Amino acid sequence: MPSLADIRQDFTYGVRMLAKTPGFTAVAVLSLALGIGANTAIFTLIDTVILKLLPVKNPQELVVLTDPASSGVGIGTAHGERELLSTREYEGLRDRTQSFTGMFASKSGLNRSNANINGGANEEVQARLVSGSYFSVLGAEPLIGRTFTADEEHGPGTAPVAVLSYDYWQRRFGGLSSALNARIRIGKANLSVVGVMQSRFRGEQVGSVPDVWIPLDMQPAVMPGRMWLQDDPTRIAEKVTWLQVIGRLKPGVTLERAQADVDVVFKQIVAEEFAQIVQSEPHILNQSLKLREAKTGLSTVRDSFSDPLYVLMFFVALVLLIACANVANLLLARATARQKELSVRLSLGATRARIIRQFLTESVTLSAAGGLLGVLFALAGVRLLVGMVQTNGNDLMLDLHPDWRVLSFTLGICLLTGITFGLAPAWRASRVNVAGSLKEAGRGTTAGGSRVGLGKLLVIGQIALSAMLLIGAGWFIRTLQNLQHVELGYSREKLVLMGVDLLSAGISGERLPIAYEDVRDRLAQIPGVRAVSYSQNGIFSGSDSGDQITVEGYKPQKQGDDHARFDEAGPGYFKAMGIPMLLGRDIGPQDTAASESICVVNEAFAKFYFGSENPIGKHVTDEFPDTRKTFVIVGVAKDSRDHNLRREIPRRFYLAARQPLGDYSPVITFEIRTHGDAGGVMQATRRAIGNYNPDITIGKVKTLEETLENTLRQERMIAQLSLAFGGLALLLACIGLYGVLSYAVAQRTNELGIRMALGAQRSRVTGMILRETAMLVVTGLVIGVPASLACARFVESKLFGLKAADPMTLTIALAVMALVGAVAGYIPAFRAARVDPMVALRYE
Repeated sequence: MPSLADIRQDFTYGVRMLAKTPGFTAVAVLSLALGIGANTAIFTLIDTVILKLLPVKNPQELVVLTDPASSGVGIGTAHGERELLSTREYEGLRDRTQSFTGMFASKSGLNRSNANINGGANEEVQARLVSGSYFSVLGAEPLIGRTFTADEEHGPGTAPVAVLSYDYWQRRFGGLSSALNARIRIGKANLSVVGVMQSRFRGEQVGSVPDVWIPLDMQPAVMPGRMWLQDDPTRIAEKVTWLQVIGRLKPGVTLERAQADVDVVFKQIVAEEFAQIVQSEPHILNQSLKLREAKTGLSTVRDSFSDPLYVLMFFVALVLLIACANVANLLLARATARQKELSVRLSLGATRARIIRQFLTESVTLSAAGGLLGVLFALAGVRLLVGMVQTNGNDLMLDLHPDWRVLSFTLGICLLTGITFGLAPAWRASRVNVAGSLKEAGRGTTAGGSRVGLGKLLVIGQIALSAMLLIGAGWFIRTLQNLQHVELGYSREKLVLMGVDLLSAGISGERLPIAYEDVRDRLAQIPGVRAVSYSQNGIFSGSDSGDQITVEGYKPQKQGDDHARFDEAGPGYFKAMGIPMLLGRDIGPQDTAASESICVVNEAFAKFYFGSENPIGKHVTDEFPDTRKTFVIVGVAKDSRDHNLRREIPRRFYLAARQPLGDYSPVITFEIRTHGDAGGVMQATRRAIGNYNPDITIGKVKTLEETLENTLRQERMIAQLSLAFGGLALLLACIGLYGVLSYAVAQRTNELGIRMALGAQRSRVTGMILRETAMLVVTGLVIGVPASLACARFVESKLFGLKAADPMTLTIALAVMALVGAVAGYIPAFRAARVDPMVALRYE
């Protein structure tokens, strides 16, 4: 076992030796820094999004009762696992379960609201509504002031207080303590700031950081016109489900025991809540909650980005292996050059174990230096990654400060890397022939063949790994291109989308359809607008609707046949969108509450339910208990993609927005088709609505092209990064191939001189080296291509419009690898052909 003094001596000697060859050291450190930096950057993002524990008291005791990836609002009648809970369901679970020391609820998404602070101008803030037990259950303490508690909540509007996040406090109030008692008006709520949270506490939703936390009891005032604290007694089949719920387990209570407790209580609550319809709709009892650990928090992006991040982690691991192979080749060459030194040390009594230890010390030192530089690369790279990881155009707010996992990962990868690329040179150095090396010290050719042979094996491995990366990059680039050019069924150019919330201006009930048309008319008068319509869900908004239906003349054959998607659309919707009508007519201005209820179906709907029969005049009945209604089909529209670019176009029917299922929707999306550039129209739409009613909340106004680009952020991130990593791998492989061939040519100077002295032509010598290059490249490809196809099953779900064995992708990848091989081999071949026979023979 080496002593500390021995290790210090090895390290000091190794640093001196590396300092004597600054060129070699710089290339090796830079190669490792690129590989280690890329791995650290990707792992930092994985750690932040997936692994990092919430910075609260004993996070391992937290469990989430709802779906941690869900957001939005539901109606609580979905079969199977429930995603969100209503207020009464949360309160029932909180009061009746026995497995938790405490439980809290929070609104599943952030409220983007106009706020007035201390009487100033309106500004946008992001608020999260949470129950009074929120901070106490999490065990989160404020930096200054206090948090609110459950004791402050005594019913709607009774807790007019707010707590600020640290980031918002710094950004809006300059970190001044005067922020306490500041007045914030949101909607009809007048709130007083009572505290500021610590910087490390960013809430339970990873990537979604609120500016302000507000008690749940303030929901009706913060969101005027909506009463989600209580269920509507007239809608017996609907419960507004909008809450994520987290509980803290009692000491000694397991997740399984808590699950059993929740199962019993939740079934009782569902039976009570739906007691009036359970006889006619017994399936409504088929609902459940699934408990999951919540120690890493909740996230709507975790499911979306976990797979891509792991794919990219695999990519950067291959890049690091290629970098290791490069440095191993450099060290092998260096070991050969140090044969005289090693022979002298061995002849003076050094053991082979000491030589191996010395080489491993140098390789780990190189790796550590590469790791330090790699961390700097990672800090820059991770911010670039966050710029790519976006959802629906909203910034993903992540705490990217490295924790012990990231630091441990980087330290571990440095040690593993140093040992990996240092073993082969260390073993080779320890096997040196002492007598032969001392005799041939001046010529330095001993054991050259072994060195070149091992180097070639490493280069073959580099080429195989590079081929895998290049083919993978090709898959993702082609997938992105296919998705960008997928046929929508209508033109994607010159279409502007704008979401509005009419309820924010107090417009509700029978006034809504009037407002629909008033806003539509004002938008139609904007110069440059060709057509305007509106729909409840909008297109590519992330919101969609579906129901059980009965279709005249059709008997369901299997489960799911009686379900279809639907939307509610305004007059001229298909004309504005540019979707051709195949049969019948568009939704028109005559389709009002006073006229016959109608619907338009898409091709998929018509073919599935009617085959070749004309569906015009047939009836469709929506079977939802509270809103059961029958519609007559008046038109068939061409299939179009309006919610998803990947999946098969679903069966869909469109209702007239002024003949809705249930109540009129206060939140709608306007689709505006323009004549020319949409930029000027987008600015004018806000002015037009502001002139109509300044209290109407307007969402982001964007073109369909921008919306589609946002939906493809995940695919674009994978394509761009895989291409970047593939390019880096090619560069490293090219350098490795060039280095091996150059060293081989130098080692064979004698042989080449003799060949040329005996009459070998320069072209023949050039061809010989290029053939060796081709053999290395072909061998690497023979390994790399099948390996890529074998790994394809792990990424097939991410591909679109192509198979793993896509001929174009493979052809391009092989051509690029051949070109890289030719470039890397040409210079050594050119040098080989220029060897002077007389110089070579005189050297011999």
